[in-house]
Amino acid sequence: MFRRAWLPSLLLVLALAGCSRCGKEAGPAAGTSAAGPARYLPRDARAAVVINDLGALGEKLARFQNLKVASFAAQMQNFPTAEGYVSAVMKQVGVDLRSRQALETAGIDPGRGAGAAFLGGNRAVSIVGVKDADKLTETFGNFARTRLGASEKKDASVDGGKLVTFGRPNAPEPSLGLLFLKGTDFALLGAGPSIATLGTLATLPQEKSLASEPVLAASLQRLPSERDFHVWIPGGTGFIVPPGTVEGITLTGRIENDAVTLRADAPWPDTQASLAALDAVKDAADLSGALPADSFLVARFRGDPSHLDGAWPYLAGGYITRAVQKSGLDMKGEVLDNFKPGMVLGVSLSPTVNLGAGMPALDLRRTNPFRFVHLVALADTEDAAKTQSTLEKLPAMADDFGAKVEPADLSGQRVYLTSYRAGEGAHFALGPNGRLVMAAPKARLESTLASLAKPAGGSPVADDLKDAGKDAAFSVVLDLRRLSDAVKNLPSEAWGIGGFAIKATTVRWLEATDDLRAVTLAVSRKEKALQAELSLRLTPGAAAAGSTTTQPATP
Repeated sequence: MFRRAWLPSLLLVLALAGCSRCGKEAGPAAGTSAAGPARYLPRDARAAVVINDLGALGEKLARFQNLKVASFAAQMQNFPTAEGYVSAVMKQVGVDLRSRQALETAGIDPGRGAGAAFLGGNRAVSIVGVKDADKLTETFGNFARTRLGASEKKDASVDGGKLVTFGRPNAPEPSLGLLFLKGTDFALLGAGPSIATLGTLATLPQEKSLASEPVLAASLQRLPSERDFHVWIPGGTGFIVPPGTVEGITLTGRIENDAVTLRADAPWPDTQASLAALDAVKDAADLSGALPADSFLVARFRGDPSHLDGAWPYLAGGYITRAVQKSGLDMKGEVLDNFKPGMVLGVSLSPTVNLGAGMPALDLRRTNPFRFVHLVALADTEDAAKTQSTLEKLPAMADDFGAKVEPADLSGQRVYLTSYRAGEGAHFALGPNGRLVMAAPKARLESTLASLAKPAGGSPVADDLKDAGKDAAFSVVLDLRRLSDAVKNLPSEAWGIGGFAIKATTVRWLEATDDLRAVTLAVSRKEKALQAELSLRLTPGAAAAGSTTTQPATP
């Protein structure tokens, strides 16, 4: 019953992906208080969401329900289109969130925004702008009666406003509560045990509200002002953010026709020297032109590797860290200080992958990843002789990694071939001009060394994706279109027994998601904070195009 009672509030939160005027600066609507919904949300909540204008929700939902992937997902729920699925959900709520007029008819003032706070212990509250209190009461009364069986309505005056509750006959406590805040155009909403919290929030002092949270305010100043919503997750509560780490994480989101972007900001708790690795070096070399042209994933690090001294154990994990320490290798002096900014990594689909064998176990000890993908990583070094000396230590160190490294000759080039229980590992070589190469499998190492002897080609990153993370210290581009094409172009033997049917099913799934262009990630620092940007890019015009029905594949 609790979950059903919270359906309206949860929809407000879930709808934040489409709940503000795209491209407008986050801020209160004209005529509202400066703090808006945040004024009545507690700053010590486990998490809080603030959205700006519910009136734009209709445009967003109407736009994104046209995506083929949305209709495909709806068909998996036995709805012919995404529009039909969303319409069914709106019918359950009792008001069509896709329509500004419908919101106003329900008594909601969409321009005043909304918010929600999760308080822990199965308690959560929401806040909405009020256009007509009587109509809003009627809307939630109808929902309580038809969805919760809560037909008894009671009114009460409490500190901070008027409380309206809806409960079942003879029930010990109401199911749904609506508190109209005195002197404002907002109402708080709670269900079950959360109703008792509404009165406290109605009289919440300014300094205890989310509007007065200094860490959140500082993060919002550092983040771009073009946002549709923001989320606050405080540190120290153990909810998502581990105790003893950052003071809090602020997330903002923006939805456009061609991308859905989530940005994060967290004040850095460690020394500023440890954050220096996330300062992009402006003249860092771009080695991506030396990566294979079929790379569907490209990662680039433009920071100074020498600053990773304190971070590499966390990145490598405890097993590798212990092995390096046992070997006596000076990671900073022999490795990190010897790398130049501009390291790159590329991942390609293996042309011999066997997709007919089912999903592999996600355990490197049981499944060799290079049966499925090929890997190439490149780094320029300051001192080629020092790099060669480090490579010569690999055979002796390999036992501590549970692997075997053997020096070998490959077309006249000295290489170091790695193997372990599951098969081939990542191989190493020092290429021309002191360029360190790590590649797998052996055939990919050989082709990469041969290509380095020639002028660099173009980057495998498509032109429309080259702006991703261009100013960031670390960036990743996952080209979904290239990955999809690589899967479609696999030879027939890659699909195993019954491959024709398996391929046809896979291709139909891929075609249902071809509105999704790429996923990009960028990580850097701004002032004294760590920032990240994650973006799902869409095929241009996909969200604005008409809906295309795709029949779900039957395995």
